[in-house]
Amino acid sequence: MDGFLGRDIVFQWGGNSPGDTIAGVREKGIECNGEAIDVTSDENDGWRVVLSEAGQNEVTISLSGVTKDDRLAAAWFSINNRIQPAFLTYPNGRQISGNFYLQSFTDTGPYNDATTFEAELISTGPVTYVAGSN
Repeated sequence: MDGFLGRDIVFQWGGNSPGDTIAGVREKGIECNGEAIDVTSDENDGWRVVLSEAGQNEVTISLSGVTKDDRLAAAWFSINNRIQPAFLTYPNGRQISGNFYLQSFTDTGPYNDATTFEAELISTGPVTYVAGSN
C-alpha cells in the first residue's frame, strides 16, 4: 500500500450520510481497543490465556485543528446532540463509520496565535470498517 497525506483523510460528523466535514481539522487519529477476557486456569501452567473475542470493543477518534467551525462546541453544550454518525474516509477508499459520542471538547485561544480545538469521540454501538484498495 502506498502512503498518503494526513490532510487527505476526511472526517465527517452528523448531518447527511456520509456527514458534514468539520472545518479546520488538521489532525485525525483513531484508536481501536478490545477488552480481553482472561480464561486462564491451572491447566495453563502459568501462561495467560484469553478468548479470541473481546468482552467490549471501542473505537476512539481524536481530532485537533484551527477553530473555524462551531458545530462541535454547539453539540457539546446541547446534550441531545452529542451522539452523531461519524465517518473517517481515507484516500484509498477505506472508511470507518458508526455513531460516536462527543466525549470531550477543548477550545484554546492563545494571546497572539490562532484559536485551536481538540475533540475526542467514542463509539456507541457497532462500528463499520470498509477496506480500501491497496
